[in-house]
Order: sequence, then C-alpha cells, then structure tokens
Amino acid sequence: NVAGADEIQKLLNITKKWPNCMIVADEIYDALDFSGKQVSVASLSEDVPVFSLNGVSKVYYAPGWRIGYLAIHDPSGVLLNVRDGIERLLRSRLCASTPAQLGYLAGLNGNRDWMNEHMSKVQSRRQLCLDRISKIDGLEVEAPGGAFYMFVRLTDEMWSKNDKEFVLQLLHQEHVLVVHGSGFSPEKGAGHIRIVYLADEKTLNTAFDRIDSFLQRNRTAKK
Repeated sequence: NVAGADEIQKLLNITKKWPNCMIVADEIYDALDFSGKQVSVASLSEDVPVFSLNGVSKVYYAPGWRIGYLAIHDPSGVLLNVRDGIERLLRSRLCASTPAQLGYLAGLNGNRDWMNEHMSKVQSRRQLCLDRISKIDGLEVEAPGGAFYMFVRLTDEMWSKNDKEFVLQLLHQEHVLVVHGSGFSPEKGAGHIRIVYLADEKTLNTAFDRIDSFLQRNRTAKK
C-alpha cells in the first residue's frame, strides 16, 4: 500500500546506520494516491543519498513512450563517481525520442489540473471494483491506497492453492484475463489474482459478471 512519512523515516534511520547504503525510490505512482500519505523519500532525507525514479507511463497514462527520469539526492557528495558513471551510460544510448522527452517536460512544467479529472475516474472505477468484489462469493480484497491495481484473494479452497490454474480456466471459459498472484511472489502472492481497474465501467462490470459466473460453476462442493 502507500508508505507514509513515518514508515519512510524508519527506512532512512536504518540506512543511516550503514555508511555505504542508499535508497532507490520508485515513485512512478506518486500522483495516484488515495490515502493522502504519499511523500517523496528525498524530501525527508537530510543526509541519506536517494535515487528517485519516475516517468510518464503511469500518472501521465503514456505507456510505451519509454520516457522517465532519475533524480539524485546526494547532500554529502558521496555519489559523485556513481553519478558520473550513470551519465556515461546515458551518453552511450542512441535515438532517444526527442518529441516524447519534450512532451514529458511540458507535462512536468505545465498546468496539471487535468489530473484531477483522471484521478476522479480512477477512484470511481476503484470503488466499483470494491463494491463488486464484496458481493462475489469466493473473492476478498483490501482497498488499495494508490495506483490502479487490486490484489484479490481467492477464498474458495478449489482455487486458493492454485491461482495460476484459476487464471487459465477463467481465460478459457469466460475470456477474462487477470494475472496470477504467485507470479509476483510464490509465498505472499499465492492464492491471489491481480486486476487492473482502468477499464471503463461497462467493461469492468462485464468482467465481474463473468468472474462471478465462473466461480458459481467452479467452486468447492459444500459438505
């Protein structure tokens, strides 16, 4: 979920104990926060080096552009050699998309009011998914604090130990594609599926209708 300032500060305090340690912060979903807790790691760091990563694919809804940035927070100057090495690697890359880079720069520096409309749509679709899942026997989920994914738990015994087979059978029988949770973590992700809730409401409702139908046909027989 979304790490707040207190959790981030704990990580910074741990990192301080190891002089050669730094933090790499992937903040690609920073503006897709429903919790109000999101804060940049670098903004809280006084002396710990931080690499902040971001790009256009998530918040700006531009997957495939392959445009992003790396911001280096290095208050003590301990990463000068690392920074030099990164810049040399960057200079070895050819044919970067100049129009896409200029477009992203305009997005970073321009008016971002349009994001409010997009965020409202994402939140509405998030709530739709939460409502639908709560009414389907065999599914459970915690409300996500950010981004546009849900990690849904399969509660029926038939599928709770075989999420990959659930995904395959759902695809074959109902033509709905989700991702098996064990692909993200064999231990923590097993018995889960991941869904994306960016589709329009009609598509999401159709998908949940089919998932519900699938689970009604394929469930552990009650003793």
